[in-house]
Amino acid sequence: MWKVLLVASKIFIIHPHFIVSEGYAFGHLIILTKKVDFQKDQKITLEELKKAAERLKSKLLEAIKKETSQEVKEILGFHTMILDDPFLWDRLSNKASHGKITIEDLNKVRDEVIELFLNIDNPLIRERQHDVKDVFTKLLYEIYGEEKKRISPGDIVYLEEIFPSEVVEFKNLGVGAILCKKGSHTSHASILAQSLDIPFMFNVPDLSEYDGSLVFVDAVHGKIIVEPSKEEIKILKELIEKYSREKAETEKYSLIKFDDVKVMANIGVLQEIDFAKRKGADGIGLFRTEFLFLNRKAPPSEEEQYLAYKKALESFYPDEVIIRLLDIGGDKKLPYLNVSNDENPFLGVRGVRLLLKNRDILRTQLRALIRASAHGNLGILIPMVTILEDIIEVRKIIREIEGELKEEGVKVGNFKVGIMVEVPSVVFNLDEFIPHIDFVSIGTNDLTQYMFAADRNNQEVSKYYRDEDKAIINAIQLVVNKMSRVGKPVAVCGEIAGKVHMIEKLLNIGLKEFSVAPAKVPRVKKRIYELKQLKT
Repeated sequence: MWKVLLVASKIFIIHPHFIVSEGYAFGHLIILTKKVDFQKDQKITLEELKKAAERLKSKLLEAIKKETSQEVKEILGFHTMILDDPFLWDRLSNKASHGKITIEDLNKVRDEVIELFLNIDNPLIRERQHDVKDVFTKLLYEIYGEEKKRISPGDIVYLEEIFPSEVVEFKNLGVGAILCKKGSHTSHASILAQSLDIPFMFNVPDLSEYDGSLVFVDAVHGKIIVEPSKEEIKILKELIEKYSREKAETEKYSLIKFDDVKVMANIGVLQEIDFAKRKGADGIGLFRTEFLFLNRKAPPSEEEQYLAYKKALESFYPDEVIIRLLDIGGDKKLPYLNVSNDENPFLGVRGVRLLLKNRDILRTQLRALIRASAHGNLGILIPMVTILEDIIEVRKIIREIEGELKEEGVKVGNFKVGIMVEVPSVVFNLDEFIPHIDFVSIGTNDLTQYMFAADRNNQEVSKYYRDEDKAIINAIQLVVNKMSRVGKPVAVCGEIAGKVHMIEKLLNIGLKEFSVAPAKVPRVKKRIYELKQLKT
């Protein structure tokens, strides 16, 4: 389709990694600069603050009455709880002088409340720190007013960053798509955009000069087209109509289950569990645990991790939940980790290498996982494996922990231990690993990166990053063949598993387990169903 478009249009390419919620949109670009320049010494009376809080609370309660989404109701309800929190008002009163408080002190109280949330073990509650910032910002806007541009249904909004309540607001206004400069897949706003089915991309360059322009957003392939021609507009509108029809048709396939093939979900935070279930995932094929460890001064406790893993396992029981051990390297600095300054972090201390250098972190995570195994069908996934010795060492630690927990009288369930296949050496040396593992998950994103020596996030070498190349397909087939001979399962959890046009090829080489982004589960199931029908 893109070959038909005229080269005269301005096109921005966004790496698919930065697509949070898929879809197409066509409308006028609205640049929102929501920052208000409050002076630090600007003062507000406590009375004004309380009245503003009451007005804001009334608006939130009214919105809750009209809202149909339970998830949105919970967010708005939590915002009312923040406004009623006695601790908040006690701190504000303590900071006040003669019944007045400065903006600087108000922000200090906000940061104190956020710090309280950051220190809570429960990851779901800790994530609420963003809601605190959201509420305080809305409170100031309630007092001083907010300069808002008029937003019409179908408009495309661009912001530096977005709060959860704004996602809800944009949904109610009928916004066509959300574009942000900053963001992450694990933020509350991102999860909400997915749940509410609003096309959303982040890491989008500054589009200020195109404010008011007609734009087309492709949050499927990662493109933004500014001021398309009449010919292009016709093509793009047809594309949107076709996508909408196909999407409505595809959603029905979320209910299908196959006897011989599983379509599982990749998730990065607990909030994605319900979304994955709604999309018909046959379990979790990759549960990334990094969200528990990031943005904090100390590592998560065993209890915090146990509760998170327990929730995931119970939610999908009896389906399998594959939980990957912490997979962080020199490219992400955590203050409590012993990480060297690698010149090339992707070839340095990362994955299992890092875990074995930080055994206290590894042991705590393994204890939490093994305790949680009593609550579901668990698979423990070891990341970035390259040599047999590392698998043997991790399995030794697992056996030690199992023994400790049993001595402590802790119930332990059955669980499996597998490895990520992400580097070429593991593909070729898999035979020596097989006796020590129960399953494998092929991470084709990293495998492609190492196979073609091309960083998948570097646009300069994007043409060398070829995850559909025969070299990758041959590598997958080699792994499938070796594991099939001993009756052990193989899943693919990279981007290729969610590419509809590649599914037939993957099925033909014997792949039985696909693990994809939750939103892609129905379309993968649809394609598998179609292929099965052709054979009958």
